[in-house]
Amino acid sequence: MTKEAEDEIDQRYMVPGLSRGLALLQLFTRERQAQSLAELAAGLALSRSAAYRLVYTLEKERFLARDPATRRYRLTSKVLTLGFDYLHAQGIIEQAQPFLRALSDKTRAASYVIILDGWESVYLARIAPPAVGLVSNLQVGMRLPAHVTASGRILLAHLSEDELREVYRRLQRECKAVPPPASFAELKAQAEADRRRGYVYSASLFGPGSFSMACAVRDSSGRAVAAVNVLGPQALFDQLGGETVLRGQVGEAIGALSERLGFTG
Repeated sequence: MTKEAEDEIDQRYMVPGLSRGLALLQLFTRERQAQSLAELAAGLALSRSAAYRLVYTLEKERFLARDPATRRYRLTSKVLTLGFDYLHAQGIIEQAQPFLRALSDKTRAASYVIILDGWESVYLARIAPPAVGLVSNLQVGMRLPAHVTASGRILLAHLSEDELREVYRRLQRECKAVPPPASFAELKAQAEADRRRGYVYSASLFGPGSFSMACAVRDSSGRAVAAVNVLGPQALFDQLGGETVLRGQVGEAIGALSERLGFTG
């Protein structure tokens, strides 16, 4: 952790064991669904005995389960329950479902609701088209760097300068997969251009040959609380009429959903 990051955390109120336990749960990924005690210890840079205490606690609390045959650990459905409880708490998901369905039916593309969490875009809801070959591999719960996704960019565009600067600091410290812009001025210029345009239409870095169109959803206070995004093959979007037609279709859905949430602008 950098000195700057340490300055932002009051260590008096941190619970080291809880932090390590949460870090251990995050070691389990789609690619590494089952891990041994040695692998978990290495992932946390802890001794086997220290890692075992964490694993033992999480197993007894039913967040982890051990396979007696392989002696490897997996996450249990209790972790998934926490995620679903969070999703169900987000009122916008229920409100957005009919608009996502209509948008997906109209465009024959996958439609999403996304929120901003720090420097990441978090995919909360998804409606996929029935056509084979047009289904996006972006799933509910995925987190992607906001500065390189259409939905993340349009949400960054609605932050204040101070909020955007804090996001940039965190990108510099924490985003390892995709480098942030070379300077804050570059990120700010992109955000201002996206805000003036009112939407982001761009090639997807996470779906080769795919394009995304995203607009911000506003609530009764006028605040951008989420983004709605459609993602599909470039050939499909070109057939529909490209950026000009899509911005109208997504904009119409966004306007209706924002109105449902009390926005009157």
